Amino acid sequence: MLKLLSGLRTPTTGEVIFEGERVHATPEKIALVFQKANLMPWRTVFDNITLPLELKNLPAHKKESRAREMIDLVGLGGFESAYPRELSGGMEQRVAIARALVQYPDVLLLDEPFGSLDALTRERMSLELLRIWDRYGKTVIMVTHSISEAVFLADRVLVFTPRPGSLRAEIPVGLPRPRNLEMTYSKEFGEIASRVRVEIGD
Repeated sequence: MLKLLSGLRTPTTGEVIFEGERVHATPEKIALVFQKANLMPWRTVFDNITLPLELKNLPAHKKESRAREMIDLVGLGGFESAYPRELSGGMEQRVAIARALVQYPDVLLLDEPFGSLDALTRERMSLELLRIWDRYGKTVIMVTHSISEAVFLADRVLVFTPRPGSLRAEIPVGLPRPRNLEMTYSKEFGEIASRVRVEIGD
């Protein structure tokens, strides 16, 4: 689904429309973050983040300004010169998210970005994502197999069937924002999570 939305794959039938135009290749205003950070091991944090800007031939001062902004945003100040091998899994994902956001996209697509992280790091990264969303207000479409993660992060949860994938249910999440981890223990959170679980089925 995310590959279709980003233009990396062409639909066999139908079409994807973004801002009134048919998507053939990835539009500049859409950025995709994969499950693996896919950082270039020979580039520093700073250089990994600025890669998309290099490909667009942006002037050096703009690359510097944007990269600094994103490094501060994802809390990696002091690690600008670090290489991927020196980072934890959560830090690597922060770099990947910063690399996507440095392009100033209107839509951010996330493909299970926290799937390979341990439970505590995953919780922290969810809070980081909420903080980033609160600051920038971008549209985020995220694929996850975690029911609690989906309910905690989303305004609405879409449940898909197995292959061939089709939309089974759309469940609104009425939890107030800003959100915190204490909400995950509330009755309302449990009811929404239970509804999602029922829709997923066996």
